[in-house]
Amino acid sequence: MIPKNKHKIVCQQRRTREKNQRIQSILEAAQRVFFSKGYLKSTMDEIAMEAEVTKPTVYLYFKAKDDLFFTLMLPLMDDIQKQLEKAEESLATGKIKDGGALIKALFRAFYHGYKTSPETFGIIQLFQQQRLMGELKPDVRAALNDKGRINFDLGRRLLTRGIELGLIKKVNVYEIADVIWALIVGVIQLEDIKSDDQKGHRLKENTLRLAEQLIAEALTINNGKSKRRKSI
Repeated sequence: MIPKNKHKIVCQQRRTREKNQRIQSILEAAQRVFFSKGYLKSTMDEIAMEAEVTKPTVYLYFKAKDDLFFTLMLPLMDDIQKQLEKAEESLATGKIKDGGALIKALFRAFYHGYKTSPETFGIIQLFQQQRLMGELKPDVRAALNDKGRINFDLGRRLLTRGIELGLIKKVNVYEIADVIWALIVGVIQLEDIKSDDQKGHRLKENTLRLAEQLIAEALTINNGKSKRRKSI
């Protein structure tokens, strides 16, 4: 005979799995709708239809379109933060030994977010280009700004420490962090426009490798001795 308590646990586990599957299905549908129609033109009705659920089901888990957007963005921003923290640890423990390796770590941290979720990265690109942050609810906008600030602070801190250790030249770390981010976003967007997925992925990596090399050679102390390195 199966104990009643065990039967309850099994049923609860099944309900939890089904709930998580519905949430994931809604998020994936929202991602597709946001990417194809843009944030402003997307509706909860369209997201519900894409997810093959009713609109009340969507509202059961997400109070508004803003909440869906924030939930989609959070894993990507958390991934970038994790990669930057790993780079910071590598710098602190001496695993990053020169300026080229430091610049590579920064490029890799930002690009890793794209490789992990290219669709979500694309939504961020569109959002930035269209200056849509003002369309979000103040609390959601503030939360996203806070997450973005953490990541850029980490990047600037890495660059500052690299300057202190004599690995890179003295530069404005705010400007260089923005340049690196802009290069990655711009290259991804350009190659997506120009090429099919398979060829575009190869071109992205080749172009970003060149961009990384140029930045590293410009910033690295004694860059004349630096060697071309595999990256991205």
